[in-house]
Amino acid sequence: MQKYLVSIIVPFYNPGENLKKCLDSLVNQTHKNIEIILIDDGSTDYSLDIAQQYMELDNRIILEKQENQGVSRARNKGIEIAKGDYFSFVDSDDYLEVDTYEYLLKLLEEKQVDVVNYEHYITYPDKEIVHELPDNAYGLFDKAKAQYQLLYNVQFACNKLFPRKIIEGLKFDEAILRGEDTLFAKMAFDRANSFWFDKRPLYHYVQSEESAVRGKFRKNQLSVMKLYDVCVPFYKEKYPELLNGFYAYMAGQLISIYYDMWSDEGQYKDEQKNLLSIYRKYYKYAIQCKNVSKKQLVKYRIFNFSPQVFCKIHKLLWE
Repeated sequence: MQKYLVSIIVPFYNPGENLKKCLDSLVNQTHKNIEIILIDDGSTDYSLDIAQQYMELDNRIILEKQENQGVSRARNKGIEIAKGDYFSFVDSDDYLEVDTYEYLLKLLEEKQVDVVNYEHYITYPDKEIVHELPDNAYGLFDKAKAQYQLLYNVQFACNKLFPRKIIEGLKFDEAILRGEDTLFAKMAFDRANSFWFDKRPLYHYVQSEESAVRGKFRKNQLSVMKLYDVCVPFYKEKYPELLNGFYAYMAGQLISIYYDMWSDEGQYKDEQKNLLSIYRKYYKYAIQCKNVSKKQLVKYRIFNFSPQVFCKIHKLLWE
């Protein structure tokens, strides 16, 4: 399996010391035929120095720099550069088991599938949890079942290994700054025919204050609403049975963003009003989703009745 070149695309913006652990897990992979494409997205800390130090020690590392343009632009630049037979995306504050690519390539050959999806750890500063799904969420799936899994259970691009034939010509949407990796995976899955969902956790999804997905509300998070324009026609045409599930997924996203705005105590009245109008436009479809739990239904209904009441209850119960 060493004949296959794996392109590992790692965008980074101020990951600090986390970048070392990420790169250590990559340069020490048991599958040696890799290229590690680092894209510095305008870092202002010392992480660029770390990247340069690793590049000097390992000729498999390629380092590119750009002004701060976001993770999607950085990943797209990585795709343009990559020469691999297979593509992998890794966030710079996360890390992998050292036999990840050896294991995945063997799976691809053994199962004779286009794409392999693998499990992950949720890694906190003081503990680590294995992300687990029901047994029927693992195994060999066709395109429709894989899209179901992607929508409900495995919404990341980082815990997948894609062949070049699937990725070639595909880009991350640079106008969407939240949910863009789910959209990319959705479009990639639509190009494939067979999938293996593996139960073994290989990816360490690190939860820290420095993580790019945490912190205070940022207005660019509202770009997630652009997913409606792309995904509603996509599901209507190809997977109509999943459309209400998409509406339910988006309801959760909008509630989360609204709560971030409320918690931030900033002046976001216009943004909140716009978000709420979109939420209520699709609310009736979200609650029709058969996969929505009773707890989610209560959440959606309370938020629809009064976002302020929902936020106060959520803060009281969870913070």
